[in-house]
Amino acid sequence: MSRFGVMGEILLLFFTFFLPGYIGQVFGAPVGPATTTLMLQTIITGVPQILLMAYVAGAFGRGAGARWGFVRPQARDALRTLLLVAGCFAVMTPFVVALLLLPPEWSKSLGNGFRWGLESPAQLPLALLFGLTVGYREEFFFRAYLLQRLDELNFPVPYAVAASTALFCVGHIYEGVMGILVAASLGVLFALVYQRLKNLHVIAVAHGLYNTIVLLLGLILPRGLPQAFQGHIF
Repeated sequence: MSRFGVMGEILLLFFTFFLPGYIGQVFGAPVGPATTTLMLQTIITGVPQILLMAYVAGAFGRGAGARWGFVRPQARDALRTLLLVAGCFAVMTPFVVALLLLPPEWSKSLGNGFRWGLESPAQLPLALLFGLTVGYREEFFFRAYLLQRLDELNFPVPYAVAASTALFCVGHIYEGVMGILVAASLGVLFALVYQRLKNLHVIAVAHGLYNTIVLLLGLILPRGLPQAFQGHIF
């Protein structure tokens, strides 16, 4: 595929599967929790989108999937995934601490933005499927697919990581300044781990588990805690 063909494919997938949602978040950000209907809609539409993106990228066929991180899971991947989940919260911790230490008016300003939550504990099984769908959808495009395509265009790795992270952050504008900063840190973390392992399952499952745990914490933590403890990032 020519250079223009690769760029055209990247833009077509982004405009088709992500830009509409980005626009909707900026101009009509949700104002309530993750309802059962919303999560079901995300799962029902997200799974075909993942498969279509993989098909367009040529991930199907004998041995083709490994190029995009669809490798055979191994026992050690479970530990890698759990360590990456812990890494996600380690990355988020300095931002939480900063919000707690800053003057209240600064903390409130930086922490403003939409925060995801659940309506009840009964939603947790569905929340896990929801989180994994979001994880695979975003990690396949922003990390596995985009980093590979930019490598084919001879982008240096730091620039490719920066480009993929920037696009990822645009989808978190509705979560406010702190949401964007945390999304940027997580985007870099996932990109670096993927560059090292070339394993989509590890970063996608870790992303999904992180999403689910954050939703769970929204049910467990007292409502009176500072907003820093309610920084829900997807």
